This record gives sequence, structure tokens and C-alpha cells, in this order.
Amino acid sequence: MKNQLRTTRSAGFKLAASAVLLGGLAACANDTVLRPVQLDNYDPNDLFYLAGKGPVKTQVVGNPFDEAKPEVDSATTSVMTGATFRPKLTFQIEVPPEQNSPYHVVMLLDAPGNARPEKLCANPEDANRSASSKTGEDKLRVVAVYCVNDRRLSSIAGTTARPASSSDPRFQKLIQQATLNLFPLDNPDRRDSNRLWRAR
Repeated sequence: MKNQLRTTRSAGFKLAASAVLLGGLAACANDTVLRPVQLDNYDPNDLFYLAGKGPVKTQVVGNPFDEAKPEVDSATTSVMTGATFRPKLTFQIEVPPEQNSPYHVVMLLDAPGNARPEKLCANPEDANRSASSKTGEDKLRVVAVYCVNDRRLSSIAGTTARPASSSDPRFQKLIQQATLNLFPLDNPDRRDSNRLWRAR
């Protein structure tokens, strides 16, 4: 029975890994390019705490579109919601006080090329203002950071051909892929203790 369970879990991980690979290939085909995720003390088992707590507080910084900022914020978090493997997470700009937690996400839109993800957790607005070199006008770059308090747990950056609006499939694909890869199933640096499928 144990061998069967181990085989099932292994097969599940292989399928998930294949999904990431196929998703990455599809993203490249649609002019969406993601850099490898950066992990700092990331523990995938914390995601169950997040899912049980309620919506994850999300700060969307920047507005690359000719739209009201609340509309862009809402469109961004709507695409992010459900874009994780498991558990499925919900993302919101504002969360009720009783659902507050030290975990939060920062999504920097139209991010400068020299934006430093490790600085975004503490003060994303200041980090955005202090960065100077913007991505070329033909590209939109985003940086997503998963934080606990002021500390980065994971981050990822990606670019796509500049979308026309927050409803543009190119923008939605970039946000979806960034969210998916921001919360991987595993942290290779802590593989002996932090595999998600061992905990659940």
C-alpha cells in the first residue's frame, strides 16, 4: 500500500512538472517569457495555511493601461485567483482584518529592469520609484513577489509583447503564468523536508 501511495504521489508530481514545462513552452510560443523563480526559505506547506486563512492580500503596483487603477487591480487579482496548483488560492487587494496574515503578494506592473524583488516586500511603492531603467515600450515586464512580512519567500519576473488593456489575453497569460510559478510545488533547496505531497 505504501509503495502504491508513493507511486501515485510520484506520478502526480511528474504530471504537475509536465504541466509546468508545457505551460512554459506555450508561454514562449505566445511571446510570454518568464525568468526562473527565485526561492528564499520558501515552504510550499505554508500554502495550506494561506488557503485556510482566506484571500491573500495583494498589492498591485503600477498601471500600464489607460484604465482606472481599481479596474487594473481587480483584473490582475481575478486572473491570479485559482492560478496556483494546489491548494487553489484567492487573491484580493483588501482583506477583512480577521483574515490578515503576515503573508502577502506584491505584483509590480511595467516593472523597471533594475527593480529588485528582494526590496519589494518592505515598501513596493518606494522600490518602484527608486528603480530607473524601464523595459522597452514594446514590452511589458512584471515582477511578482511572495512575502512574509518584509521578507521575500519567492519571486519571478516575466515579459510579454505590450498588451493593449488589462483584458488583453497577453496580459492575462503573463499574470497567470507568473502566479503559477510563484508558488511551486517544491523547494529544491529544502527537498528533504518540504515536499508538498509529503505533507498532504
